[in-house]
Amino acid sequence: MKYKISTDPIYQTCENVILSDSSVPGEGEHKMMDMVRNVRMQADYDPNTRHCFYGSDADLIMLSLLTHEPHFMIIREEHVVRKVKQGGIQRIDISRTNNLQLIHISMLREYFLLEYRELAGKMRMRFDLERIIDDFVFFCFFIGNDFLPSLSALDISEGSLDHLINFYKVCLPTMTDYITDSGTIHWDRAEPFIALLGRHEHQVFCNRVNTLE
Repeated sequence: MKYKISTDPIYQTCENVILSDSSVPGEGEHKMMDMVRNVRMQADYDPNTRHCFYGSDADLIMLSLLTHEPHFMIIREEHVVRKVKQGGIQRIDISRTNNLQLIHISMLREYFLLEYRELAGKMRMRFDLERIIDDFVFFCFFIGNDFLPSLSALDISEGSLDHLINFYKVCLPTMTDYITDSGTIHWDRAEPFIALLGRHEHQVFCNRVNTLE
């Protein structure tokens, strides 16, 4: 790293370069999130600071949303997803291209605002975009991630994320408070949402049985 800083003009313009390799325990994206949190705690932190992650892991989108930072971008390699049948078995084929994609988290936040703002007048609690984003990250766990399997009826490639967003829109006007609060999950508040998930799971299962018959 010292050699890179002393020889590469691009690195010489950086104020700080932090190296955290495999000798430091933890996943890369979570190390980066810890760094962002530590920077935010500084007394002279500029709220207009721009953050940019590079990586193809979809968890980066969730982690970026959880920072509640207004200026966040993710650069990722484009992946083409295709469903391929071989010997009667369907599998997912993911191929990488030479293209790069730029995700503006600020724009994603705006889409959340447009999606849920129309419910503000029907809600029994104060409309809070940040709390809605926290709840969104929570119910995305039901689709699965690196550590948890998804529910059998939820497949992100089949539009399950849209189902979850709509289920939350159904529940939001009836709720007295948000499901999550500063990282704490209130399961009693989550029950109506989970009940909708259960009914959806049952319906998908019945449809699959009918198809087999």
